[in-house]
Order: sequence, then structure tokens, then C-alpha cells
Amino acid sequence: MTDREDVYTGKTIAEVLAETTEYAGTTPSIVGRSAYEKFKSFALEATSNSTLSPIVYKELLRAMLVSFGNISYVDGENKLQRVKSIHAAPERTIAKYFQENNIILPVITIQQDSVKDDTTKRRYDNILIQRSVWNDDIQRAERVISVADVPVTIQYSMNLWCKYMEDIDQISQSIRGRFNPGVLLKTSISNSIKAFLLSESNKEGASAPDREDRLLRKSFLVEIETYIPSPQFKVTSTGRIEKVVSELWVS
Repeated sequence: MTDREDVYTGKTIAEVLAETTEYAGTTPSIVGRSAYEKFKSFALEATSNSTLSPIVYKELLRAMLVSFGNISYVDGENKLQRVKSIHAAPERTIAKYFQENNIILPVITIQQDSVKDDTTKRRYDNILIQRSVWNDDIQRAERVISVADVPVTIQYSMNLWCKYMEDIDQISQSIRGRFNPGVLLKTSISNSIKAFLLSESNKEGASAPDREDRLLRKSFLVEIETYIPSPQFKVTSTGRIEKVVSELWVS
């Protein structure tokens, strides 16, 4: 565990166990819960009160731009040219091109369309995840607890803009060839996240009064299956609970 900042919750294990005593609804007696349930209750409360949010969306968008920003094609003069990828909505791309004409075609634009709960990976209950993580600083394994991460599927709209149909066909072929069956995205979250191509379709472009300035467009619908990570807490040998803040939560 490297590149982290420890934030003390100000509570020890004994204090957590003492504050999470459960009362039965049918009897006046106090019913003690297991240590697992008490730690889970603490992790759920601390997670709901967390002030630092993960930057998953930003990281995935950056990885998409990098993955599709190194595509090349052969132009009409038999020269190899690189296609630039940018984060932009289709409407903004068209407006920018016709207003300022400062966009060099071909270009790929990527934007996030939707985020949905992945029901196939959904947990039926709030599960406490306990694992051991090796700390190189102290040369010792540490106990880390957290609630289960939230599974989601994120869809992106990727649009290819060209002046000539020959360029659209050539670059589209390169894009589809990369999904075999998915594109591996490298992020600080994980190196095993994959993007899958759901559909490929021709869209109507935009035409200017001068026909030579027309825009041709092809759209790709891309889906990513991933998790929104939950805050992690380290249980130290002294009984103090620390919140692990890594580069995932600090932009």
C-alpha cells in the first residue's frame, strides 16, 4: 500500500464494539452482535459520511482518450496520419467546426452517455470485505476492511468525423479491429478493465453551403463494466482504525 494518507477516525476497536450494541425489538435485553457485524456497521456508517469521492469517471474517460488517440490512417497522398481524440459532445463539435473551422479532420470525439447499475454483479446485502494487504514501508501485512464495491456499466458515445467516406471506412475498420473482443484500459483503479463495442452505425453529418465542407459521421456505442470503489479502512495492531486515502480518492 503506497501513496496513501492516513486519516484517523479517532476510534479504537473497543470503542467501535461498544457503540454498536444492538437492542432486540421483542425483549428488553441487549443482544450482542458478532465482531463481523459490528465492523460492518461501522464501515457502512463511515462510508455514508465519507467526504472524498472516487474519480472513476474521470479516469475511465482519460483511458478511453488515450486508447483511441493513437489510431492512424493513410491519407490521399499516401502519408500516415494520426487521428486525434477529444472529449466533446457531437453538437459542440459541429458548432466549433463551422464557427471557427479550427478542428483538423478526421477527429474522434468521446463522451459519457449513461451509467447503470450492473444487476448481474449486484450484492444482495451489504457485505464486509476483509483482506490482507502487504505494506512495503513497514514490511508487514495489514488488515483492510471495506463494504463491497458498487458494480456499474458505463456507456460512451464515440463519434468519428471525416470529410471523405474513404477515410471513415479505413478508420472505422481500425477501431473495430481493436475490440477483439474488448479493449483493455489501463487506469490507476485497475489494469484489467475492458471496454466492449455494442454497436456501430452511420449517422447523418452536417452540411455547409459549400459541399466540400460537409462532415461525415460514424457513431460507436461502447460499454465498460467496472466498479465504484468504496472507502477502505485499516485496522492497526494498536486497535486504531485508519481510513486509507490513496491516489484513487485524491485527484
